[in-house]
Amino acid sequence: MTSTPTSRQHSLHDRLDLATRLERRLVAHVRRPGNTEAVRRQVAYVHSESLVPHDADDELRDAMTRDCAVDMLVHTGPREAGGSLVAELLDDPSPVLALDTAERALLERWRDGGVLGYFIVTDLVDEHVVLHNLEDDLEYRVYTGRSEIRAVALVPGLPLSGRILPVGAAWIFADTPMVYSPDSIVDVVRGVVGLLVSSPCPAYRNPRTLARARELVTDHHRAFRDLFGDVLVQGTASHVMDCYLRFKDRIGAPAEEFALFPSLRDEHWLPDDAADPDDPAFALVHHPVKGLRLLDWYGQLREVHTAPLEPWKPQRLAQVLADPDAPSWVLALLAERHPDHLDALYRAASGRPGLSWARDGAALLQGREPAAGRDDPGIVMASSIMGRVLPPEEP
Repeated sequence: MTSTPTSRQHSLHDRLDLATRLERRLVAHVRRPGNTEAVRRQVAYVHSESLVPHDADDELRDAMTRDCAVDMLVHTGPREAGGSLVAELLDDPSPVLALDTAERALLERWRDGGVLGYFIVTDLVDEHVVLHNLEDDLEYRVYTGRSEIRAVALVPGLPLSGRILPVGAAWIFADTPMVYSPDSIVDVVRGVVGLLVSSPCPAYRNPRTLARARELVTDHHRAFRDLFGDVLVQGTASHVMDCYLRFKDRIGAPAEEFALFPSLRDEHWLPDDAADPDDPAFALVHHPVKGLRLLDWYGQLREVHTAPLEPWKPQRLAQVLADPDAPSWVLALLAERHPDHLDALYRAASGRPGLSWARDGAALLQGREPAAGRDDPGIVMASSIMGRVLPPEEP
């Protein structure tokens, strides 16, 4: 039997109602009296990170702060440790909330938190609003959901921020979005720019942007190898900085979308005048997918991987293995270039007596990194809307 537009509409409304009820259950569970301390800690974190605008009155700011904390506990997890409530429900064989098959299917799509970001209202169609996401340049068909805002109150051109959750091909608001004045678009875009340096980069939800970024990184990798004859250059701070500047000159302007090297976007990552001019501890490395990295600890880690195996070396490697900011692919590169005592070194560092690098090394390194960030290109691609809303630079 072929479904009619009316039956499809009823089916969509049923799914939207189910999703809204489920989101309300999740929020009510986080807000239960037994979870008061966890909410309090998350509220303190939201305060400390200034995630809520300071220009709201005290009562409104307190309510927004609490709502933000609850939303994070439901969809992203507490700041200090642990997963989100959504992940807990999906991974626990006896979840604290009973779920039927349809609810579990929804939660599987919500596991990554949906889409949290900044949007511009572009259109109103019947009962939903069309939102253009400023980070990924994609459009979302969003229904009211758990929010207290009516779609008819959202006029085209209005900026807003919030979390939306997928329901089939449509979306719902996870809570009432924060609505901004159209005059504040410049401040909104500055907030977007801050999100675009995170990992995984929100812009890469757009498959066209992701493909373009990967193409750029591939071009940059070829240029790096042509320039230096290797994927890595090492030496003193001044030598590495000279190589970095030569590489920048070789690739020129990265792309019309504006790209940054994320590990070099802040000056504090660069060697400064305090660096020992004779210390060859630095390295500039270019990965074919992840792009350019400046490493100020490469010299010591290279020494860890070379013979002889001294007592301090496994201890230092264990610290690196516990550090999520130490790229696993750099460790793999060191292992490839210094294979002398890998088994003994990694057995001691990992506490796994039977470890064989040839058999277990790749799995050991892969398990350290979040799956979502493994294949992200190492450049930041800005949303194309930036050029239309950012003010011109002052002369």
